[in-house]
Amino acid sequence: MAESSFARIPKQARAAAAPGRGHRPSLLLHLSSRTVLPKATAPPASHPSVRMPTNGPGSRHGPVHPALSQDKTSETARAPAHPPFETFLGVSPCLLFASASKSMAAATTTTVLATHDLLLLLLLLVAISFAGAAPLDPEQLVALRALGLRPHRLDPCDDAAGAVGVVAASCDAGVPFRRVTSLVMANCSATTSVSAGALEALAPSLRALSFSDCPAAPPRLLPPEQLAAGLRAFSCVASLHRLSAVWLSHLENLTELTVSDTPLATGSPSELAVVVSHMGHLTSLTLSNANLSGFLPHHLHCPNLTHLDLSGNRITGAIPDTLTLLSAITHLNLSSNDLNGNIPTSIGDLISLTTIDLSNNSISGRIPDTVSTLPELEVLNLGSNRLNGSIPQFLSEMRGLKELNLEGNDFDGMVPFTAKFVSRLRVFRAAGNPKLCYNRSVLSAEIAIGVAPCDKYGFPVMAPPATARSERSADYDDGAKDGDADEGADARGGPSAAVLGVAIGLSCLAFAVILLVCLCKVCR
Repeated sequence: MAESSFARIPKQARAAAAPGRGHRPSLLLHLSSRTVLPKATAPPASHPSVRMPTNGPGSRHGPVHPALSQDKTSETARAPAHPPFETFLGVSPCLLFASASKSMAAATTTTVLATHDLLLLLLLLVAISFAGAAPLDPEQLVALRALGLRPHRLDPCDDAAGAVGVVAASCDAGVPFRRVTSLVMANCSATTSVSAGALEALAPSLRALSFSDCPAAPPRLLPPEQLAAGLRAFSCVASLHRLSAVWLSHLENLTELTVSDTPLATGSPSELAVVVSHMGHLTSLTLSNANLSGFLPHHLHCPNLTHLDLSGNRITGAIPDTLTLLSAITHLNLSSNDLNGNIPTSIGDLISLTTIDLSNNSISGRIPDTVSTLPELEVLNLGSNRLNGSIPQFLSEMRGLKELNLEGNDFDGMVPFTAKFVSRLRVFRAAGNPKLCYNRSVLSAEIAIGVAPCDKYGFPVMAPPATARSERSADYDDGAKDGDADEGADARGGPSAAVLGVAIGLSCLAFAVILLVCLCKVCR
């Protein structure tokens, strides 16, 4: 007859549960003595991936990767010691789980579960409630320590401890072992390396990988197949020295890709096309200050893309009309590149756009009227380009617009905005357009900062020639009531105080001469 499963409970645990030695539940042990359980069959000792837990100090739980041999990793691969509540009556929850599973499978031939099955299931539930979170997978713990996890950290998934170390991880709630689902490496030392072996150990469960201010050596090999297939988010900010575009291109199932302040190492003019050539699931793509060059691809093949940031690179050429294939895009940032040509009229087809940033390029031409068909537009930044023509009136009719930057261009004519429209904008910039002016009866100098006022002909006010006052200067006199009297006196060409003093002095001298001549005639 097979022995009871409770016979595996250590003697000290059974003694502690006996009457007179504490308050441990003795009823379960009493009932279990009447129950006969089938003995669990241990797996063959030669099995490469399954090791049954034992009560020895060097016991392992769960599957162990074949690469981690018994002799080389006996210390580092050992699972962390159970906290006080990770055992119940001296029995590991993992052992209870295995015994319960086998008993349940054996009881499927009967309609009613045996008494010992119910008691074992009850004991399992009580043990799990006392045990708390399961330990981290030993193989993944070794990988985290290889990446820089501090040795004294028993639980890298603890949020409170994660803020202290270089490696911070988020884990699932798996049983019998938790696994890493998200990994952040921040503020690494220069000696840190990202090994392919560590990534391979984390790959089965890892979904998000992030590097921030981590000047570690980048991985030399291509990403493991499991990592390439399972990873959904990858971020690299000022890290890994130089990153291979080919390495990134293998992460085909990404939905979010961020590479910022990290140059790509290929040096090819088509890095962007290489990176996104197979990433059809992307919803957010940021390649900022990444040393990209060449032209914008005509087809990005990312129909679900909502966020595109390619700022701070050396991208040349015109913005392609095929950009409208990104029908779901809401945020477009192509600033600080070498783009030229006109803004395509097809940009009006991107009706979900909320942000357009084309600043610091060499884009010329006019603002297309199709911009007025963007009902969700909130930010329009066209500063520091070569745009010309008049500022379109329809911009003042876009009720959702909150930021408008037109500075540093070649716009001419009168600013077509009212004070009410400009005052409701969070940002309004129009300085650096020498041919642009504002109507002083509509706007004030405080609102139109850096823009000259218009004269009655609609031209910016400029200093007249040094000769006689022109017809335009008379108009300047009419505008002296706008608060610019002191500054406008010189601009209108009026006589200065020195000229008036000399004129008065000469007049007095002439009057004195005439008076003397008259007196001389009278005296004769």
